[in-house]
Amino acid sequence: MISYKDLGLLILFLIATGLGIYLFIALNHLTCILKRVRGILDKHESDIDKTLDKLPSIAGNIDEAAVNVKQGVEKAAATVDSIGDTVTETVAAVSSGTQEAVEYVKIISEIVKVLISTFGKK
Repeated sequence: MISYKDLGLLILFLIATGLGIYLFIALNHLTCILKRVRGILDKHESDIDKTLDKLPSIAGNIDEAAVNVKQGVEKAAATVDSIGDTVTETVAAVSSGTQEAVEYVKIISEIVKVLISTFGKK
């Protein structure tokens, strides 16, 4: 008869064997992947070297572009502020001119009323 201890050891052995087989398969797949990566690196080694050589100048160009964009945004903001101020001043001037024109029309209408009332009685 099999004891619980023997049954437990058998189960642990089967689990350990399953994990070992799984580990072997995983390592085999990892080795295949690493071989493919090595092949790609060997095939494109010169391109990678050229890219790494150009990387500092690319980073410098990106920094310059960022500075230029920042300056452009600042100029655009200043332009928008200037346009806003100009529009505000124009609206104020038109409003003032409109109020002056209304005052002139009122004065002229009063003069016309006086003239009509003066000449209308005769």
